[in-house]
Amino acid sequence: MNIDILKSLNLTDEEEVFIRDSNTAITRDMNQSRVISDIYFVKKLEKVADETIESNEKLSKSNERYAKGMLYLTGALVFVGIVQIIVALIN
Repeated sequence: MNIDILKSLNLTDEEEVFIRDSNTAITRDMNQSRVISDIYFVKKLEKVADETIESNEKLSKSNERYAKGMLYLTGALVFVGIVQIIVALIN
């Protein structure tokens, strides 16, 4: 079992117990390797999912900021249009 890989995974106590208990008499090395590779894969997927969630939150905040700006711009354009109508009616 590669100890360096296990240390890099930051395993919880439950995961370490699960790996330790994956030993069987006949296929001990194969089972542990399979369990470790599955846990490694899941940890990487969790990291990617967290990064995607964080990116989506940043995008949402950015979109909200730009939407407010567009709302102010639209309001200003409507105000200018109303002023132009009033000026045209006065003349």
